[in-house]
Amino acid sequence: MHSQKNKIFKFLAVVSLFAFLVINSKTITNSVRITISDAASIGLKSLQALCSGFRNIMPYASLREENRVLRQRIDILTRALDERQTLLDENARLKNLINFRKNIPYTTIPAEVIGRDPTNWSNSLIIDKGMTNGIRQNKAVLSLKGLVGRLVEVGRYSAKVLLITDANSKVGVLIRRNRQGGILLGRPDGKCKMIYIALDSDVAPGDKVMTAGFGTIFPEGIPVGEVVKVGKEPGRLYKYAIVKTAEDLSRLEEVLCIR
Repeated sequence: MHSQKNKIFKFLAVVSLFAFLVINSKTITNSVRITISDAASIGLKSLQALCSGFRNIMPYASLREENRVLRQRIDILTRALDERQTLLDENARLKNLINFRKNIPYTTIPAEVIGRDPTNWSNSLIIDKGMTNGIRQNKAVLSLKGLVGRLVEVGRYSAKVLLITDANSKVGVLIRRNRQGGILLGRPDGKCKMIYIALDSDVAPGDKVMTAGFGTIFPEGIPVGEVVKVGKEPGRLYKYAIVKTAEDLSRLEEVLCIR
């Protein structure tokens, strides 16, 4: 860039000298000198405008390069901040999980969600613990907010959890407020359906649902969710309730497996 600028100014100086010599020459007629002077002035104006353009462009080119470098630095810092925030969020979740384990009356094994069943995305998941970690089939799986499901397939280093929202899931539950019992079934829409509720029961939206403790899989008193709708199907001798799960099962990252 600098060499081009120097060449332009050298050429400008030569043209100016030539025009000066021609204009001051006594051997050339006035008409010829005027013609050459006019021609030279047009060239000199063009060269001057070109040089002025170069002077204006050069700083902008430098600024564009500086702007590009600064944007790269901003991108790097933004990624670093995002990674730091991800680590902070994970650390907070793990601390909450540890504190939660201390306050429940079960022996549990923490596990990380590493995948979901590709044939049934919303209703089962894969965890990174298996038989070598003490995981056993048909044991309950929890989150910080409540019941998640049960272990249905256990390998040496991983296991499959059937979520309570799966159509094959059945859990004995109670309405906490009035101890009304029923069976919780999974639904394709990500909610659950509690059936066999007595017709004279006063179950209502907002009631909390928890495990009843029937059988050996699900201990009593684990939060399950909240009633959002109550109804009665034609020809049935009981009411039903639609239950929203306590935990958003589609966003689970860590769980606790009861031993």
